[in-house]
Amino acid sequence: MKEKLEVVTNIVLISLACVIGYHFWQARRTPEKAPPAWVKVGDQLPSLPAYDWKAHDRTLVLALKNGCRFCEESIPFYRKLAELEKSNQIDAHLIAVFPDDLAAVRQLVETQRLAVEAFPGIELSQMKVEGTPTLILVDRQGRVSKVWIGELAAAGQADVVTAISKAGAKRPWSAAAELPPS
Repeated sequence: MKEKLEVVTNIVLISLACVIGYHFWQARRTPEKAPPAWVKVGDQLPSLPAYDWKAHDRTLVLALKNGCRFCEESIPFYRKLAELEKSNQIDAHLIAVFPDDLAAVRQLVETQRLAVEAFPGIELSQMKVEGTPTLILVDRQGRVSKVWIGELAAAGQADVVTAISKAGAKRPWSAAAELPPS
């Protein structure tokens, strides 16, 4: 009986060693998949359905997602950007892209009173957006000139406003100023 137990134990140990060895061998010979690349300056964004990059000299793309806490916390800033665009104080058109369906996007935009052109059903990965919120400033060819990732502190918000302010115009908003209630 003791001999049979030793034989079974040896078989189990040898089998386990083979399985572990095989996994190490596989890991070494199979290259890791490269992590997805974040959108960066110089990238060319794909065209969007029903939007032409050439329609505006610059477009500020807000990549958002329904249920994203940081997107929701940034809504007052996005409202301020929309107000600046409406009053012709900035030199960029605002659009928002969402991976969510039309009904969810419509509800979000209406309940949050976010006055931007919204595009639902956009796969954010095709735009190299891996996290929301992400803001992307693009030119008439859809080429990225500036990127901001995540919820922005006052200095980051001021940087966005400075980047899209009209040339020579007095800065319409500063980081030192509080956002007006929306």
